[in-house]
Parts: sequence; structure tokens; C-alpha cells
Amino acid sequence: MAKKILIVRWAGSAYDSLGGLMELAAQELARLGLDVVVLAGDDEDWPQRMLALLQSGEIGFALTMSGIAAEATIDGKLVWEAAQVPLFNWCCDHPCYFPDRHVIRSPYLLHGYVFPDHARYNIAHLKANGAAYAVHLGIPPRSIFAGAPLLGPARNGRVMFAKTGKDTNGIEARWRGSDPELSHIVFAAAEELMHRPTGDFLPVLQRIAEARGLFLAGNSMIALTLIGELDAYIRYRRAEMVVRSVLDQPVDVFGTGWEHIPWDAAQARYHGPLTWREMLGKLPAYSGCLSINPLVDESVHDRVFFALAAGVPPLSDSNAFSRANMPGLERYAFGFTADAIRQAVAAALADPAQAMARTEEAWSALSGPFGLRRSA
Repeated sequence: MAKKILIVRWAGSAYDSLGGLMELAAQELARLGLDVVVLAGDDEDWPQRMLALLQSGEIGFALTMSGIAAEATIDGKLVWEAAQVPLFNWCCDHPCYFPDRHVIRSPYLLHGYVFPDHARYNIAHLKANGAAYAVHLGIPPRSIFAGAPLLGPARNGRVMFAKTGKDTNGIEARWRGSDPELSHIVFAAAEELMHRPTGDFLPVLQRIAEARGLFLAGNSMIALTLIGELDAYIRYRRAEMVVRSVLDQPVDVFGTGWEHIPWDAAQARYHGPLTWREMLGKLPAYSGCLSINPLVDESVHDRVFFALAAGVPPLSDSNAFSRANMPGLERYAFGFTADAIRQAVAAALADPAQAMARTEEAWSALSGPFGLRRSA
């Protein structure tokens, strides 16, 4: 009898995004003819239920996201080794987040990353298994969006931006209250790295730190902590630049942490948080989907891939992947200046028919080689 695939579906992520992505992966694997078991990790006894499944001998392969259950042990041994079931740990974030999960060395734990940039960091600096895998999140099937793509008259003429925000003044205040040497290093690096991907973070940190007498290895907790601080800070700063640049545009902003923005006089509207599933339901009606890449150069944020599937023009920062694979959409891409962001949004809204046509061309070209089916 063929073995089953176990998928650990975590319900504790922001807006339930990780759980939703695992559901989509499960559906794609099932369409490939595989027997899939989805374990919901949302109650107190889920580790026991997972262990019982593994001990039953029915499971041949397991998939999780962002390290959920990767560290599970029984009698001091990884449960995956004990059950001889390989686990593919598919990570959305840089290894600086929960680094202990990225350094586990086991033939039964496969370290995988949505972004090739992050896989490169693992293999260069953490070297857990001598191998790391890059598997794009991928363009989901269009069928997850009801009626997509909607015709132009059915669109609302507005742009969606779904992103968590934060006032970075609080982060800077915390940095100022830390060790003076580390404070100097992180502030100097932040200004230099504002427009660069995480692949540049470590060498910049090393150069600045070495001038202060501190030598950093890429697997040190100091380096990983500083990279994590900079990653979050720069992403928040970029997101705030985007929001402030489009306050006079028809943009709907969703997410938490945007209360410090002056909304009263803005044409843009702040709607508060929405779940991942609610985002899927709303997206097809929009004339543009605004997003920012997570400081990577070799792939794009899942919001770009999902916008393509929904037939909604993706408006995002340009990187090496988008320039190579979506050249027809570069008119709606931007660098991180207020003028560039406004111009990208304005271009999509000024000629929505052309923006949608270019989006369809990109979707047709990429839904095969970069589709979720290919990833599965």
C-alpha cells in the first residue's frame, strides 16, 4: 500500500497565511494522485496526534512550513529519525529567524526555502546538511479566485495593499538603548542597506563591525540577530514609504500597525486587518495589487504570484527575478523612492486594459514553470 504524505497545517501565523499556503500545497499534491493527510496544529494534543500518525507506519513523507514540528523529539531523538520519515521544512523567512531550526543536522530533515536567496545563506553559513533546497512558493491555480479574471468594468478602480505596518521610531529607540558598539553597527548598516537585498547584509555588517574590532561569522548569534533586526526594520521602513507615497491615490490598505499614518486627509483608506482567506476573496475585484518583496533578489513575494493568478496587475519593487521573468510588468515596478512608487501605481490606473493584458501575458508564461503544481 502506498504511503501517505503528512502536512502539518499551522493555524498560529499572522492572518492564517501559513495555514492557507499549506492547504494549497495539500490540494496540489492530491491532484498529483498522492494520498495526503493534513494535521491541524491548533490544539494542545496535536504533537501527540502527529506522533501517533508517524508511529502507525502509514506516513512516507512530511511537509511543514517555517519550522513547525521540525524540532519535535521523542526519547531525545528527532521524531522524524525515530519514524524514518523525511520532513521537508519549507521556510518563508531568512534563517536569522529561529536559527536553531535551520541548523538541525539530520538525513530526515530537509531544509527548504521559498526564496533561493535564503537557501544560499543556509548552505554558505549554517551548513546543516551540506544541502539546502529552493522551491518557489509558486503561482496558485486560478480556480482559487472566484470568477477570475474579472473584466475591466467589474473592477473597482482601486489598488490593494495588504501588509503589517509599524512605527520604526520604536525600533530605533530600542537600538539606542542597547550596547553602544552594536548600536553604532546596526544604525550604520541600516542606512547603507535600505535599498539592498539581504544577500548584502552580512558583508556590510562584517565591514562595519571589523572597523570597531568585532569580527562576525555568518553563523554567529550576533550576526543572525543583527540581520534579523535589520530585515524587520528595513521592511517596515519600505512599507511605510509605500503607504505615505500613495496617500493621495485610490489605495486600500489592510493590516495592523498603520494607526500612526495621517488618514483623515488621505484618498487612500485604512481598513484594518483581514485574514488570508478574506484577502483571496477581495483581490480579484481590484485594479492593482501593491506589495513589496522581502529583501530578496531571486524570487518575488507570494502576493505577486497570487495577483498574477487573480489577473490583477502586480505593483511591486523590481528585482533580478522580476526583470528576467516579468519584463512586460516592469512599467508597474518601482525602486524605493516616493516618485517611483507613485508612478507605478499611476501607470496601472491610467490604462487598466493594458495593465491587465500585460498581467495575462505574464501569467500565461509563468504559470507553468513557476506554478504551485511545479513546486509540488
